[in-house]
Amino acid sequence: MILSILLLAAAGCGIVKRDSTDGGTLSESGTENSPGDSGAYVPASGDTSDTDARGAAGEEDDSGSVTDSDGPAEDSDMQNPRQSGNKPDYKLLQSASIDLDNDGVNEQIGVVRTDLPMNEAGTESRAEGRLLISDGNNERQVVFFTKENDPSELLSRIEFEDLDGDGSTDIFMVIPGYGASFNYSSYFIYSYKKDKSHSFISDNTLADFIDGFEFSYAKGASLLTVANRFHNFSVDIVIEEAEEQESPEDIMQQYAQGTWIDPVSVDISEDSRLSLVKNKGLPEIKVPLPVFGMATVNMIAEIDLFYGIDSDFIPILKRCEIIDFSGSDKVKAGSFEVTAG
Repeated sequence: MILSILLLAAAGCGIVKRDSTDGGTLSESGTENSPGDSGAYVPASGDTSDTDARGAAGEEDDSGSVTDSDGPAEDSDMQNPRQSGNKPDYKLLQSASIDLDNDGVNEQIGVVRTDLPMNEAGTESRAEGRLLISDGNNERQVVFFTKENDPSELLSRIEFEDLDGDGSTDIFMVIPGYGASFNYSSYFIYSYKKDKSHSFISDNTLADFIDGFEFSYAKGASLLTVANRFHNFSVDIVIEEAEEQESPEDIMQQYAQGTWIDPVSVDISEDSRLSLVKNKGLPEIKVPLPVFGMATVNMIAEIDLFYGIDSDFIPILKRCEIIDFSGSDKVKAGSFEVTAG
């Protein structure tokens, strides 16, 4: 089986904490789109008119650690952001007022983008997506994604749910990507209470899981058997192209040898895309993977992976479903629970 390489760029996960100099709100309540025409970040203050954002105090650590700061000095650029070209401007993508730590007081949340030049000519740049979270006294900054020389969007949607069952609200973000044949998605989750995050960008365990699948066929039949040797699972999906042949042997052999699962979550359709699935229990993260038959223009099925978030705020693969594309319909062909080990 041939695995295609991941198309996604590596994400940054640096976290910075600083004292806030004002205690107002980004928005009155709920989640809203970027206000005004300028798209500039609205700082936490009583004035909700469009202004330039304040840069972050403290130093960002590439390891993702938290750095405390006593706040900006009296004559620092942070107090007068318009007077300095050294601090980044923020474009507000989303804002919300949500109680993230279950203390009865809403945190003010801003999702912003900043484009940082990488050379003096300004011909190369790095885009950073940041979460800015203020409790009225302190502001925490979390870098959730970075990319270079790419003007495309950083955020598809954001949702707020208790993902790990600790009683506090967590943040779930979907990050878009754009390929030649398909759009794809990755996600970022963050626990404000635990100050922990996880990015689904590239995952070696996912590649290992996919490597457990095998494809075969029975002589004279137009059914492709999808099996996972690690979980004692197999199911048959219909190959319509072979059904039209008197002797499907050659075609089925090509499918058995050439079918592969792409370890990239593509946006297959409106109901088959990376999303947060809310069941009776804790929410699950649905990650749909395409199954291609010999070419990327020939998607014959999808594999839906469902992840839960454990108490350490780590995604754990719980179950897997195989969806057969039968004509214009999608049929659940089979599923299995994923056990540890």
